[in-house]
Amino acid sequence: MAIAEIHQDIIQTHILTRLNGQSLAIAGCTSLLLQSLCSDEKLWSDICSSDWPSTDDPLVKQAISSFPSGHRSFFSESFPSPSNRLTTTSPLPQTSQIISSVDIRYNDELMFSKVESTNTTPSDWFQTSPFRIDLLEPKELIPSVVKFSSDDQVMQSNLEKHMTLSWILINPALNRAMNLSSKKPVSVQRNWLTDEIELNFAFVAVSGISVYDNVYVNCNIEITCGVKQTSGELYVSGMSLTVQDIDGKCLSGKTSMEVLQGLAVAERRSTRYNGGGDDLKERYEEYIQKRRERKDMMERRERRLDLVCVAGGIAFFMAFWSFALY
Repeated sequence: MAIAEIHQDIIQTHILTRLNGQSLAIAGCTSLLLQSLCSDEKLWSDICSSDWPSTDDPLVKQAISSFPSGHRSFFSESFPSPSNRLTTTSPLPQTSQIISSVDIRYNDELMFSKVESTNTTPSDWFQTSPFRIDLLEPKELIPSVVKFSSDDQVMQSNLEKHMTLSWILINPALNRAMNLSSKKPVSVQRNWLTDEIELNFAFVAVSGISVYDNVYVNCNIEITCGVKQTSGELYVSGMSLTVQDIDGKCLSGKTSMEVLQGLAVAERRSTRYNGGGDDLKERYEEYIQKRRERKDMMERRERRLDLVCVAGGIAFFMAFWSFALY
């Protein structure tokens, strides 16, 4: 039996609803009939809701409604990560708002879901201040049903293996969206001052625009977790997004928005790279290595400068006393 001989209601109800976003997109490329059936807005809305529960928020739904093909466009923007190279030089329209749609899972079970709107109106304060999006208030704790024993190494290993994050930034002015998370943590370490665990999910890009001096930029997402001593339950106490330069310093609002807008319109990577984010982790490690090399170079340069200053001081001192004695 050919696919065209199957009743369309059966295809839509019993076949297409079982596919994930990648498979549905591929199926839509096989024939005109399937292209029409696979373009159904309800199908793509259900897929987005399943993959990213935060997209059910009215603010996100309103933004998605302006996309050219609704949820289908949103999925194609958000599932593959942006290209790691910023090459656009054309001026982009400024936006007064960006929307964060965030979901955290552990062992594929939803732990946390939130939508946050950030005012990006280009005021003097925003343009010059460090850019940062915080999803939690100070001292706010998000509990979970995940429990750990007291073994610190096991806990860190399990978080690295089983915790996943999606942080989708929506730019309503451009009708574009992008997922800036590496999906899995690129680094997990304990903060010995607070005794909490810091997980970094990073998206590193290389800029080809002169304003960034052709260096790496890191869209860094930091999740801070802790464990209740009495029950062993995991909680989340911090969740933030910053855009950092090669030295790890937060970029200003003006420069950060230029980076984020450049990523929004950048090409999307092939979907085959979006399984576990291993290539994103490799890129992050390359960024850290470049940062170390740059730090070592700056330290050597400062040592040479110190030696030149000391030698100059000694020479001046000897010349002064030679002149005074003779």
